[in-house]
Amino acid sequence: MKKTRISGKIKYRFEHSSEDSRNELRMSALQGWKWREKRIFMDQNDYGKRKAVCRHAAGFMAAVMLAAVGQPSMAYASEKLQTNDPSASEQWAFFNDGSFTSEEVTKYPVYSDPFGQPSENAELLGTLVEVKKRQAVSGVDINLKQAWETYGNGSHDTIVAMIDTGIDASHEDLKDTLWVNTDEIPENGIDDDGNGYVDDCYGWNFYNDNNQIFTGNEDSHGTHGAGTISAGTGNGIGISGIVPGTRVRVMALKALGGNDGGGSTAAVIKAIKYAEDNGAVICNLSLTSTTDDKALYEAMKNSGMLFVVAAGNGNPKTGKGVDTDVIPFYPAAYDLDNIISVANLSFDGALSASSNYGKTTVDLAAPGSYILSTTPGNTYGYMSGTSMAAPMVSGAAAMIYSYFDGIGVADVKEILMSTVTPMESLKDVTVSGGRLNVGAALSYDISSLSRGGFQNGGTRPANGTAPYLEMQTSNRNGGMYLTVRVLDIDGDLDKLFYAKGEHTAGEFANGTVEGTAFTVNEKDMAAFQITEKGTYTFYAVDKNGNGAVKIAKFVSESDGPGAFQ
Repeated sequence: MKKTRISGKIKYRFEHSSEDSRNELRMSALQGWKWREKRIFMDQNDYGKRKAVCRHAAGFMAAVMLAAVGQPSMAYASEKLQTNDPSASEQWAFFNDGSFTSEEVTKYPVYSDPFGQPSENAELLGTLVEVKKRQAVSGVDINLKQAWETYGNGSHDTIVAMIDTGIDASHEDLKDTLWVNTDEIPENGIDDDGNGYVDDCYGWNFYNDNNQIFTGNEDSHGTHGAGTISAGTGNGIGISGIVPGTRVRVMALKALGGNDGGGSTAAVIKAIKYAEDNGAVICNLSLTSTTDDKALYEAMKNSGMLFVVAAGNGNPKTGKGVDTDVIPFYPAAYDLDNIISVANLSFDGALSASSNYGKTTVDLAAPGSYILSTTPGNTYGYMSGTSMAAPMVSGAAAMIYSYFDGIGVADVKEILMSTVTPMESLKDVTVSGGRLNVGAALSYDISSLSRGGFQNGGTRPANGTAPYLEMQTSNRNGGMYLTVRVLDIDGDLDKLFYAKGEHTAGEFANGTVEGTAFTVNEKDMAAFQITEKGTYTFYAVDKNGNGAVKIAKFVSESDGPGAFQ
């Protein structure tokens, strides 16, 4: 199936600053300048579009016919979970009794000319229809029935950050389970809690930099993931979420948007900081990139949250998953202890053909094919992909954290990895070799926990993290330009300088080097025109004194820019 790609290319406009003739490096106002941002993909196959959910009694046979060629029809006939949510019986991932079936229909036109492309006058003889039927295998689920019996009402509150597209906070099945910033007074135009965000009552929109966490149908992806975790269970409406009650709440952090779902790593980094500052302990990242972004790596490494990350849906041209031990997909493939990378398991126990895998880079698998969940406008729909599998694990992680007293997020990961159900289909293609089993996780004997914590990542430095500088060069209108982006993970950026020559952060800090101050725009960027060859050092420091430098060497006008250090 065709994947929905999330592009990370965002256009920026740069602010003008005064010329510094001494160093021949000038700030320039560039209209429509494009920063070559790291590309982000929201890996999902949207099979269902939206549908009004069928409000039927348990045991009623429901069939959903999907109109697009190549998309499946599904059927169900079971009582499944004991809940009054009318479409819980369609959530095979929670309780799979083997009744779920799918038929994927592909139609091929047949022309009178069998070779190459049909000519203009070729006769259409008919249509070849290929039908592939698949049957669910009983027991291939997350064992939620046992988990619910154990969980009860949980023991303490837990916040899950959903960094994704936005979330429809008015959805009938979500409005009572999303996180609310109780320290903020709605729509009074004041930052009541002093966290730097005005009227952030339900989260923040880092894509548009405002408090509108829902902007329309472009926010289907995030709304769907939120429903898997915390749709109202037992409220007699729609579907069930993994975690019953209101102990677990989802924080809406919109970092992706637009018609193509575009986003940037800078927005994700800011969302990560907001999430942790406002109490989130689990963070769902259903997004991937094939580019290693050092700033995002540092932001995740220096966070105390547990990140549940989609492993990715492989090659978009072939629709086949790839071995991420060989071809890394980020951030899932980052070698950090505070990440759980999740593959997509189908209802028949097979690893989905589109799912990435990796013996050292993918931790476990969870149901991610034909997942029914909430979509905008009080509707529900099916989606498939590792983006759907990740919220299964996020929900399970939050359930564990809110159930056991006295455990940390490192313990949550240890419990999840120790209680998977081994599967032959996942052997040698995941670290654990198994699928999520939340029922077994809630029955885990926590006295056997290693309590070792995370060894690589998962610790927020007491004194914060130094700013991170990135650079790019390009030719424009016959001139050479340098674009500098400054990412401040902690949000406490203090001063920015540059100076000709090669210098250290210590030289800037102690005043040995008298640099020229510069500023960045609202997109954290500044643009400079280069008029002579040479070496330049850029310096950024935060309010805690954490400083960093980035060096740019320009070899000659004819050769163009040299390598960055």
